[in-house]
Amino acid sequence: MQATADSTVPKLNIKQRLADFNKLWFATTVSVFGGQVTNLAIPLAAVTLLGANAMQMGWLRTFSNLPFPLFSLLAGVWLDRVRRKPVMITANLVRAVLLFSVPLAAALSLLTLEQLYVVVFCVGTLTVIHDVAHFAYVPALVTRKHLIQSNSKLHASHSLAELGGPGLGGLLVQWLGAPFTVLMDGIANLGSALAVSRISTPETAKPRAKNPATVWQDIVAGLHALFDTPALRSIIIASMLLVLFNSAGMSIYLLYLSQDLQLSAATIGLVFAASGGAAMLGAALAAPAAARIGVGPAIILGWFMQTLGRLAIPFAGGWALLPVLFGAHVLMGVFGTIANIHQWTFRQNTVSDDFLARVTAGHRFAVYGTAAVGSLLGGVLGTRMGLHPALVLCAALALLGPLYALLSPLRTVRKQPGAEPVAQVEEAALPPDGEIS
Repeated sequence: MQATADSTVPKLNIKQRLADFNKLWFATTVSVFGGQVTNLAIPLAAVTLLGANAMQMGWLRTFSNLPFPLFSLLAGVWLDRVRRKPVMITANLVRAVLLFSVPLAAALSLLTLEQLYVVVFCVGTLTVIHDVAHFAYVPALVTRKHLIQSNSKLHASHSLAELGGPGLGGLLVQWLGAPFTVLMDGIANLGSALAVSRISTPETAKPRAKNPATVWQDIVAGLHALFDTPALRSIIIASMLLVLFNSAGMSIYLLYLSQDLQLSAATIGLVFAASGGAAMLGAALAAPAAARIGVGPAIILGWFMQTLGRLAIPFAGGWALLPVLFGAHVLMGVFGTIANIHQWTFRQNTVSDDFLARVTAGHRFAVYGTAAVGSLLGGVLGTRMGLHPALVLCAALALLGPLYALLSPLRTVRKQPGAEPVAQVEEAALPPDGEIS
């Protein structure tokens, strides 16, 4: 039998566990804060300095998402075999070097779209590795009964970053220029690496199997753990539909705000920051929402309301332009956070620790890999239809995700699984030909 996540948590006193989790929490906050600055600064550099068009913006977002379908599954297999802490430290350090190359090239007047494509692809690759390790590392520091609380804190970090990162990023772009604003993310990655290096809780080494499985067998086992549970399968299919069209819209959204609506970088940053402030409220409301209507309905409601917020964006104009934009981002922040916290926690509670990195990787492969396709779709639609009609179409089609979830077994899930995983998938139970049934 496979061990549950709690068996990998060393028997340490609660103060040490809390202190180590707080270090991870701080590292996450610093890292995602810098990431939010860069997520705004690099596309703005492409638009304002290099004159990128809709198709080129689609390619930029595609290159940032492409590592998910290319490397997630392999990263999951690898990270189920190694300690995650040193991997996270190394990923942060290398990301810092890549990000520092952007302001350096700008200072030498050598910055090109091709360099930005390479940087976002390589940073995205390291982010795939770092994030799979990060999500799989949390149950090694806390017990399963504390996962919702811990995930809420980590999501609050994302929310705080979304609150302050874009606003600060917009101001820095206005004052320093987009390339030099990327320095913030490089520095943040160095700080994150330092914080993770100070975690003292030892990770349990994975015992070497007498007859180790092949990489392909491990990938198949992880996909079985992800898709054999009806509710998890519903989450992933609904998420793929949602992300496909959300990513298509987001690939041209900054271009729409800066060109069609002629908003300044500082104003764009403040609009994005509204999502972060609202997401902090969503993190606080996640547990009460699930207690009142159930876990599955809370996820579905979160996705519906998040999509309605996106649908309102193309209709913002005149005196109501900024109120509608801010209101849309508030809806996305509150309800997107509620959905994310519960689907993260459901996945962590549903599978055993031996499969957690692979299941996380499989989820990100399927869902965020779809974003690469969506980004190209957004570039094509924006070029052929125009930015405004493309945004309307993408937001409307994104409703397919929550509609699918509403008709799926996810709507019947009322509580998070208990301490015992509900999807213990034994590798020996896999079909001998390795195919997913």
